[in-house]
Amino acid sequence: MSVKKRKEVVLDEETISLLQYKAESEGRNLKNYMESILKENAYAFEPSEDYKIMMDKMISNHNEGKTNYTSWSKVKKDVLK
Repeated sequence: MSVKKRKEVVLDEETISLLQYKAESEGRNLKNYMESILKENAYAFEPSEDYKIMMDKMISNHNEGKTNYTSWSKVKKDVLK
């Protein structure tokens, strides 16, 4: 089970009212609603176009045998010198 931390969020009254309305429309309390939308946003990931291009290039290089890999044992040996 993960450890939860308490954080204070300061929002204007209009924002709180809008969030309260949305929470109630989903049958949730405000705290639960805010936690759920923050968690959903935190885990949402859409890679940028630059990242997609970089990964496509890495996969292509791998498939064409152009990528040089270093073994884990060599990395450990070099790091622990």
